[in-house]
Amino acid sequence: MGFETIDSSKLKQLLGAAKQCDILHAHASKAHTLGVFLKLLTKKPLVYTRRVDYKQKKISKLKYLLTDKVVCVSDFVKQILYANYRLDSDVIYDAVDHSLIHKVNAQKVSEIKKHYGPVIIGNIGALTAQKDHKTLIDAASQLDKSYTFLILGEGNLKQELEVYAKQKGITNIVFLGFRDDIQNYLAAFDLFVISSQNEGICSSILQAFLFKIPVVATNAGGVSELIGNNQRGLIAPIKDYKALAQNIETLIHNKQISKDLCDQAYQFSNYFSLKNITNQYKLIYEKITITIVSLFLLVNFS
Repeated sequence: MGFETIDSSKLKQLLGAAKQCDILHAHASKAHTLGVFLKLLTKKPLVYTRRVDYKQKKISKLKYLLTDKVVCVSDFVKQILYANYRLDSDVIYDAVDHSLIHKVNAQKVSEIKKHYGPVIIGNIGALTAQKDHKTLIDAASQLDKSYTFLILGEGNLKQELEVYAKQKGITNIVFLGFRDDIQNYLAAFDLFVISSQNEGICSSILQAFLFKIPVVATNAGGVSELIGNNQRGLIAPIKDYKALAQNIETLIHNKQISKDLCDQAYQFSNYFSLKNITNQYKLIYEKITITIVSLFLLVNFS
């Protein structure tokens, strides 16, 4: 993409780069801490995008007070931030890359379908506790063994999850690890499912919307903001593997419901284009810049 990267441990280089910036923008907790440090040294404004729905530590409030603008990726994350710190923030959802559709390799998709079909249920996400893959495995134990569950992603729970599936006697779950051609798997999925306990927004659901894949999900974090009241997919309570399994069966067997949900979801995904989300961030940057200029004029001419 043409971006220069700097190792976060090289503070001298980071400081030099920060001095050349007009605005600092952090996207993760550790980056936020580093951003506050650089802001104090350079006097540059700081934007932070919060992407997770965990409750923040009280000691972290100072970071937020020193941040010029906080952006949350969902209303749910915004509400948690306000409840914990009484801080207002803006909401800008994550974007979905519409160009993924044009990167699909039809031959690869055909190979995936031939190898794993006839019904492929996909899941994309890190193998971590928040994604709660055990509930997905439990749901798989309730379903037809002819379905294949493809789980894409890496994480420290991979071995534990493989053992758990084996203990449950589930042989139709395949842990594929990281894949750099995710678009081919999306195009091959017959259904997309997540079983998370925590989610800021879940960009993988947006990808499924874009590819017109029926979605089943647990009601974690900002997920309901994407799916609505079962308008663009079906939602099950967190950790309710039986409800998750029932929703999977519904969308596999009722093609009309699946089609209606997918059509609504695809139209909805247009809002999350890179252009639209980028423009929202540009407005944030412009407002910050105008505020700084106004303060400068006020200080120098008052």
